[in-house]
Amino acid sequence: MSRHPTNCEPSGFGVLSRSDLMSRIRSRGNKSTECKLMTLLRSRGITGWRRHPKLPGRPDFVWPRHRVAVFVDGCFWHGHQCGRNLTPKKNSELWEKKFAATRHRDIKNGRILRGRGWMVLRIWECGLRRAPEACVRRIYAGIEKQKARRGRRYSIRG
Repeated sequence: MSRHPTNCEPSGFGVLSRSDLMSRIRSRGNKSTECKLMTLLRSRGITGWRRHPKLPGRPDFVWPRHRVAVFVDGCFWHGHQCGRNLTPKKNSELWEKKFAATRHRDIKNGRILRGRGWMVLRIWECGLRRAPEACVRRIYAGIEKQKARRGRRYSIRG
């Protein structure tokens, strides 16, 4: 018998296999990181954003009026090489395939959005932790750049 249950073997959670059990878990992203950014945006008076719109890649924050999309990416799930040594040691080939597929999907969705006229910004979990103000300034600068076409200015508090 193998160490890992197949789809037919029970997982210890009733009659559900591990795969069936995990497929039922629905996540809305890295909530603590997103909440931190939301708090920063509010404290700086940056308004006009919406969360999780139905756009390719489901950006975490968008400014629909200015066509700015912000993704808040977790270092583990998106395979960020930030030096935190987050690569799993067990079953590393499987994990590397998952990370590569995620990176590929991120690139594809970014291209689609840019092709539709959106500015795409990626904020990394580690960057938000280390330099939150720099992340807010990047977002602000992106909004300003998109607004420059219309001749409007945007103010920031703090």
